[in-house]
Amino acid sequence: MKKVHVKSAIPIYIAAALWLIAGLLFPKLLMKLPGLIVVAALSVAGYFLGSKLFPGREVEEKITTGDAAVDREIEVARERLENLRRANEAIPDPEITGNLDRMYASGQQIFKELGRDPRKVALVRRFMNYYLPTSEKLMEQYQVLMNAGTKGENITSAMTTIEKSLGLAANAFEKCADNLYKDDEMDIDAEIKVMQTMLTGDNLIKTDMNSIRDAVTATAKAAAQAAPQAAPAETEKTTKDGIRLTLGGR
Repeated sequence: MKKVHVKSAIPIYIAAALWLIAGLLFPKLLMKLPGLIVVAALSVAGYFLGSKLFPGREVEEKITTGDAAVDREIEVARERLENLRRANEAIPDPEITGNLDRMYASGQQIFKELGRDPRKVALVRRFMNYYLPTSEKLMEQYQVLMNAGTKGENITSAMTTIEKSLGLAANAFEKCADNLYKDDEMDIDAEIKVMQTMLTGDNLIKTDMNSIRDAVTATAKAAAQAAPQAAPAETEKTTKDGIRLTLGGR
């Protein structure tokens, strides 16, 4: 998601104010060319000085889906996320801050991905319409309880309940962000399989079947080399005296 630099309008107001002041205090000065040149120079100098002092700010580029209602829905969700960030700044508890940091980072990741592919908005509807506004409301309630003068049992119990729920909310935010990349993972697997098929067709790599066949052949050769030599067959021979001799026996 790209950031857009929004210029401040204050430098323009400064330049215009210099003309107004000159016209009110020195009206005759503007009736002569030298006076006009001086005021114009002061106006330009005021504009550039104002630009240095008030450079403007960086804002996230608006996400455009082609549906005005959906675009507005996204903008509202982004404002809710900023409210969580502001609440985080006002709460000193480190555990709460850690969970809110996780939630803000996940939310930023979601909107960044929507900026890259607005069609994925359907995958984070529950995030925008439930998890995010509910978390915002909980933090508003927490700040009210935190700023209460006297903290009785009911206030303390409510604050503890909200604190424990933030961990679950942070997990939900991260899961929603991760779900946006499910289709990308499938696309990557498909691309890798296509590449493997092409590499195999070009004889640049071996297929799994070839690898299995080679492994079986190598195993068979190793087994043949390790097998003991077979004993020679026994033969019998009878001498003239009728004595039978056995050859090759043990």
